[in-house]
Amino acid sequence: MVSDRLPVVLVTGGSAGLGFVIARKLLKAEYCVVIVGRDSERLNDAMSRLDPEGTLCHSGSVKRRLACFSCDLTDAAAVERLIADTLETFERLDVLVNCVGASDRGLIEALEIDRAEFLFRQNVITALLCSQKALDALEATGGMIVNIGSLASKVGARYIGAYSMAKHALAGMTQQLRLELKPRGVHVCLVSPGPIRREDEGNRYQKSIDGLPAQAAKPGGGTRVKGLPPERVADAVLDAIKHRKPDVVLPRYLRLLIMLGHASPRLGDWLLLKFTSPKDDPSD
Repeated sequence: MVSDRLPVVLVTGGSAGLGFVIARKLLKAEYCVVIVGRDSERLNDAMSRLDPEGTLCHSGSVKRRLACFSCDLTDAAAVERLIADTLETFERLDVLVNCVGASDRGLIEALEIDRAEFLFRQNVITALLCSQKALDALEATGGMIVNIGSLASKVGARYIGAYSMAKHALAGMTQQLRLELKPRGVHVCLVSPGPIRREDEGNRYQKSIDGLPAQAAKPGGGTRVKGLPPERVADAVLDAIKHRKPDVVLPRYLRLLIMLGHASPRLGDWLLLKFTSPKDDPSD
């Protein structure tokens, strides 16, 4: 088994996208990493990219620092088994990174209830179940939970209404957990990045944005905030873990705009319309 000196991190959504980049960053920083996803094929591919030589994920090796598990994170029983499997593999859990989620484009006025429930389950319920089931293990190590939110956790934006609803709920849950778990020695952090650069930029939401500007398909709904490299977000997650930060916003300068918006809602709405309107929006 792994040495007690090496912290163990479980990263949900770690088989692809931002979750994979975070897992890779933590692995390089000498953490033991467990990646979780629903698709076994994608998990196997991620494992081969994280450990091409197979030296870190060899079962039974004293140097084992990498493992993966397939799990439906909306299923409480499955999540409970996931935590048990993690503890059986590494004997401890120090950090839970809730990165799994789903985004969307559209308007609240056209939002279907089934779609709203889906986004809430993917962005909030998954983090809730993982946090609940991992709590005893995290308390034993004085560990922490990192929830990956979005700028949509802090403010609204055009064309991402349902996503903003779900991420605001995640932000509220994060703060509530931080207050509740502090006496138990478990820290909780929210990392809220702006739009993240993606390989499928511009065509990811074509099926759900009929009637909206073409820019709405881009990260952040085509906002005028420059897309962040996922590596920068992963760096921020690692820094938040090392320094037990409570709340991180990227890019940092947007925190001031968020504060101004909360102080003056009228000014906040004006700023949001300026920063979150696609450049080709005819109403801008």
